[in-house]
Amino acid sequence: MFENMSMAAQAKFQQMLANQFAQKLSSAIDLVARQLAVKGGFLDDPIVRILLPPPLGLVIDVARDFHDNPQAALLETLMNRAAENAIPVAGPVLKNIVANMDADTLQKLLNSPQSAATELLMAEGGSAVQLALLPAVKESLAVNGAIRLYGDLLDAQQKTGAVLDPTAAASEQAAAEQAVSQDQLGEYVAQQAAAGLFKKVAIKELAIRDSLNSIVDSPR
Repeated sequence: MFENMSMAAQAKFQQMLANQFAQKLSSAIDLVARQLAVKGGFLDDPIVRILLPPPLGLVIDVARDFHDNPQAALLETLMNRAAENAIPVAGPVLKNIVANMDADTLQKLLNSPQSAATELLMAEGGSAVQLALLPAVKESLAVNGAIRLYGDLLDAQQKTGAVLDPTAAASEQAAAEQAVSQDQLGEYVAQQAAAGLFKKVAIKELAIRDSLNSIVDSPR
């Protein structure tokens, strides 16, 4: 009888931890979205800052020499501003996934590796987050002139034949294979914004697990 009581208490304790994990994860998603949505949320954070896409990223951004190309610096700023403006719509998408997790899933996540919840959110919500971000990102890029500026920079690069190094064939080939056209700039920014969101959520997940571990390790 005492063994059964102990098992029941342990199961109840594990359920409590799983519920706390879900609540803290949902709150963390809100916090991350708010932090990224402020001015500089993306631009001033090296972890999530959105860099110029290829081929410009390999030609200009690799040296971070924006002093010689202020238009490139402006473009990167405008791209990050678009991400900051759009990111609030991503939070509800991920919170809805958390809210619909059943008890078994939460329990498995609680006992899984450190980034398990973030990986699950990426798998189930990554595409949905990008789709949610895309309209607002495209609108911001059109309004702030980023799409036009990107087209101008692409044209200038093609006319001058600018490359990283005449002998850097591998870099040039990579730039060609990964090239983002003017029409694809919105998709690129939305993709990078979503990736940044998940990076920050993963960091929060680690902190959540540490806080729950402290509860487990404390005397009860």
